[in-house]
Amino acid sequence: NSGAALVRLRPGGRLKPHFGPAPQLQLHIALRADVGARMSVGNRTLSWQTGEVLVIDGSFIHQEWHNGVRGDNFVLQVTFCHPCDESQRPLYGPLQCGRPIASPGAARSAVEYQDAATLP
Repeated sequence: NSGAALVRLRPGGRLKPHFGPAPQLQLHIALRADVGARMSVGNRTLSWQTGEVLVIDGSFIHQEWHNGVRGDNFVLQVTFCHPCDESQRPLYGPLQCGRPIASPGAARSAVEYQDAATLP
């Protein structure tokens, strides 16, 4: 349940709303971010900053679009297992896994977990 992809989004481009299997996290590393590129996760709209990371829960409906005109947006997307998945819990020690909620965090994380350990 892990993988990686390099996503190139040209100005005017759009990735339709989609979601993946739960539980699964996606790490988005902005290699080159244009000011017009955005992403929505649940009811939150996020933007990339070059060199910064966003982590989202891929089971939330999400989409990407690029309304900029200056250049392409390049994001490395890495998918990995969620630590609250039953098969992963023994690897992380005692966790209190709660209901996922979409919200920005200090490290520009798009997902926090109520009553759970904070993910880096």
